[in-house]
Amino acid sequence: MNFRANGKLLISGEYAVLDGSLALAVPCRFGQSLSVEFGENSNSPVLDWRAFLPNDEFWFSAKIDLKTISVIETDNRGLAQKLTGLFEIIEKLKPGFFRNQNQNIDCKTRLEFPKDWGLGSSSTLVSLLAQFSETDAFELNRLGFDTSGYDIACATSDSALLYQLKDGKPNVESVEFNPVFKDKLYFVHLNKKQDTRSNVSKYYKELKPEKDWLNGISAISYNLLNAKSIEEFELLMNLHEEMISSQLGFQKAKDLYFPDYKGSIKSLGAWGGDFVMITAREGFREYFESKGFETILSFDEMILGFDKFN
Repeated sequence: MNFRANGKLLISGEYAVLDGSLALAVPCRFGQSLSVEFGENSNSPVLDWRAFLPNDEFWFSAKIDLKTISVIETDNRGLAQKLTGLFEIIEKLKPGFFRNQNQNIDCKTRLEFPKDWGLGSSSTLVSLLAQFSETDAFELNRLGFDTSGYDIACATSDSALLYQLKDGKPNVESVEFNPVFKDKLYFVHLNKKQDTRSNVSKYYKELKPEKDWLNGISAISYNLLNAKSIEEFELLMNLHEEMISSQLGFQKAKDLYFPDYKGSIKSLGAWGGDFVMITAREGFREYFESKGFETILSFDEMILGFDKFN
């Protein structure tokens, strides 16, 4: 049995999506796969989990007793407990899926991107486990992580999405995000450890954003999708950064790292983390590389396009 899930980027709507704003999200070409093999029958079946990075670099393993869903041995106790926690939720959603197994199971995952890229190692795992167990990925995510779920939607989507929570339920619309100026859009990895990300998320959850602000973010998401020129797109990128900055009280990525850059720069997903989206100017690659930011991907290199399926 083989399964795959796409990574994700949130083009617009970070944080605001939690309170019902419309968000524009895209599945990435990079994702994670899961292969499952059933072995011999056993009175005490064990699930052997092995995880690999790109280039077959091994990074995590765990042996799990399926009758008790407990860790027998592992090289990372914290990760193993998170994994068994998801198994326990699957048991609630589909009783007996693991505990009633009578065969040993071998599971192997492979990330297609470095862990520090922030493209969704957790969300792809949730999607893969939901596919394997034939359970609802959104419900598994809600019970396990309680996030907005846009990344879960991206995991199995072939196209960009307009994503919105309505009465706490995901509303997903597949859209084509293939701007005529996409050759001017690039993604730069910040190479920063985001120790403050969870703190920012907690801080936002304590805020009570006004309806007008949420509606403004929704309007930007819709207009970004439908922008006809790079100039219009840049204006919307800049406005989005201003609105999120004013709400969170944090500096924008451009002000922090690239104040002299002539193009526009927008944070993606968790603010201050992982990738930023930039609009290209002459010599942009040399500019970012000279500052130590060498991971620079084009729109087509990063975002899953219709060409992969047509």
